[in-house]
Amino acid sequence: MQWLRTALRLALLLGGQDLPHAFGQGWGAECSGVVSDLLDCGAGAGAGPADALGLLQMQQHRGVVEDKPCDKGATRDPRGEAGCPSNPTEKVSVVEASNTMEKVNVVEATNDSDATCNDGSPGVYYWSPAPRDGQPHSWLVFLQGGGWCWDAASCASRVGDLVSSAQYPSLQVNDMYGILGSLSPVRGFNRVYIRHCSSDAWMGDIGAKATSAGVNWRGARILRATLRHLVEARGLADGDFLLFGGASAGAWGAMVHLDALQPQGLVPAGVKLLGFLDSPYWLDTPAFQDLTQVEHRLPEQTKQVVLNMQNEAIVSGGGLCELDDVWKCAFGQYRLPMLKTPCMLFASQYDWFRLIIAQVASVTPSDCFPEPQCSYHDYADSGANATRQKLLVLPQVIAGTSGVYSSTCYDHAFGRSSTCSECWV
Repeated sequence: MQWLRTALRLALLLGGQDLPHAFGQGWGAECSGVVSDLLDCGAGAGAGPADALGLLQMQQHRGVVEDKPCDKGATRDPRGEAGCPSNPTEKVSVVEASNTMEKVNVVEATNDSDATCNDGSPGVYYWSPAPRDGQPHSWLVFLQGGGWCWDAASCASRVGDLVSSAQYPSLQVNDMYGILGSLSPVRGFNRVYIRHCSSDAWMGDIGAKATSAGVNWRGARILRATLRHLVEARGLADGDFLLFGGASAGAWGAMVHLDALQPQGLVPAGVKLLGFLDSPYWLDTPAFQDLTQVEHRLPEQTKQVVLNMQNEAIVSGGGLCELDDVWKCAFGQYRLPMLKTPCMLFASQYDWFRLIIAQVASVTPSDCFPEPQCSYHDYADSGANATRQKLLVLPQVIAGTSGVYSSTCYDHAFGRSSTCSECWV
């Protein structure tokens, strides 16, 4: 919880928000810049990342990386995410927020019959308005992750709520310490959580009959319809503040859409916009031991996504992204340096999703990052070093307009939940 408070504090500073309202008394505005830090998730986690960051680093206007290893004694999930305990003595705001969110049928609310999941069931978002003593002119829109599929075969392996909203509950109960929860630093905001049932990382808008893959990919449609509904029916308006982002596949989609939200009229031009991108950063590198199958190559998956979804206009932001190959506009290594909208980026150097996709090895609960005796140590270390180096030269970080929060822990997409068993969102 402490790391989330610190990271969101930095994000809201970027957005020029009033920290005492968001964090409660005791969470002052002493840091004036943006920062990149490697978080120690182990025995010292009770003190929180604020100690790890250090006041001097927090005041800098560019990223600083320190090589702080994970403590192998920390409690971990079988997938390897860090289980950093929350601090029971941390100060919290007096704002009382609900820990539940109401289900909204996007097709019914927006009268858009194409805003549907893979199986044709309606897209869904969950909604919790700002509490009475909260911040009614501040908003969080968070996109769910959960991977993607790129052709008929990969989509056939996805089942349940990954492809259908049929079993979504009428009320969602959040992890109270996650970004959507009742003890979140942004609990005073209007909170919106859009479920990912389209398997396209929010980049598709094509029906099953229009693509050779025979898959209904409508994530971009669901997102756009939801944003229109927030403006027309919920009151998102000029002068408001919007924290827009997601985790994992949700962050990939948020990255693609962020710069285009206002030029395309999805968000009013007078809204103050800040990105919250949790784990969208992938490197264009070979798979472990040069495996060539698409399932082990994120760049190849991205190429197939653009080819089969015919979504060049979406991933390029209507022409805002001009790269030699359109697929690169949907790939973190290439797209993130081009973003103009201020954002807070989260990127683990030993991202477990990247390593598992590359098929490096099985993981155990004690994994923090690969040990020297592991066969994949050099591969993982090389990726971590490249990630660290590239994060620090992102032009937005150098300019002080965006921030990076990075760790050497074996983590991935930990913004929605404070417990490791739900880290993959």
